[in-house]
Amino acid sequence: MSLRNFRCYGRVDFEFSPLVNIIVGANAVGKTSVVEAIHCLGFLKSHKASLDEEMIKWNEDFALIKGRFQRDSKVDDISLALTRRGKRIQSNGKTHKQLSEYLGYLNSIIFCPEDINIIKGSPSIRRRFLDSNLVLFNPNYLRSLSKYRHLLKQRNEMLKNINKNGKYDQNYFKIVTESLAEEAEIIIRIRLEFIKNLSPLLASKSQAISNFQDYAVLKYLPSTEEELLTALNKNIRNDIQAKTTTIGPHRDDFEILLNNVNSAAFGSQGQQRTIALALKLAFAEYLNLQKKDIIIILDDVFSELDNERQNEIMKIINSGTQTFITTTTIDNLSDDILNRSKIITIGKEVQEYERTTTI
Repeated sequence: MSLRNFRCYGRVDFEFSPLVNIIVGANAVGKTSVVEAIHCLGFLKSHKASLDEEMIKWNEDFALIKGRFQRDSKVDDISLALTRRGKRIQSNGKTHKQLSEYLGYLNSIIFCPEDINIIKGSPSIRRRFLDSNLVLFNPNYLRSLSKYRHLLKQRNEMLKNINKNGKYDQNYFKIVTESLAEEAEIIIRIRLEFIKNLSPLLASKSQAISNFQDYAVLKYLPSTEEELLTALNKNIRNDIQAKTTTIGPHRDDFEILLNNVNSAAFGSQGQQRTIALALKLAFAEYLNLQKKDIIIILDDVFSELDNERQNEIMKIINSGTQTFITTTTIDNLSDDILNRSKIITIGKEVQEYERTTTI
């Protein structure tokens, strides 16, 4: 992988192991920037920056990320150019005019300390987890989500502009509402199927990491139990008063139950971190079952786990899956992990340790 004008890097090249890579260095030296760039090549946006231009080096006009990926005997060259006006993605010399054409081309799953908010944060964070992952490998979900958001914006604008006397174009409003409900049903159906398939994988991963002390399962929480079009029609007065659409997949949530009793949001900090990591690893297995090649990124999470849980995680990760781990020190990592890894130290210069034992 090559970086140019990306974050703190002017120009730097990396060669990674196809198996486990440990990127070690002090805080604020650029470890996370390396895995952020890898994730960007698959996701087309940062897991940390809200704006693309935040990833462009200070006083530069653009940033460039280039990666070469090998799948069996096939080699793919991917480049992502970021400017202050937009971005351009190319694969094997082909420019993708629509970013949706490219999504799913390269699958990466990143876990960082902030992911604990999936457990204890607001419903919008959990919806973002569903939407951002489902669009990567389900074109139908991406299409319906795009249409739904457009129709939702239309309906909400109409609700905002309804006169105080309640007069509005009821026929057009009816058409928009029916179309909205149609796309919503597709979104909900795909989400429910995803939750159904992901839940047993989460239970297995959470048990393995916690040495069978805890297990977690998923439960979808719809904003209404009724058929959606019926509920929308019944709820029109409330929506007019609120001047927004108050039910639908944009208001749905999901819950993570700990030991089949209470929400994991009420678990200990350690339990929440374990379950958040188990959720990402469950999703990684889900993609593997879908015959998807994946890259797993663990950004600054091993330092918070004891040796036993570190080793359990490494057992869970498929031995053939390329994995990136960032950490401030390798002192707390087990010899088993180190012997399976390529270690890259980042400081004033990028240096590669000679310890690159292969599994």
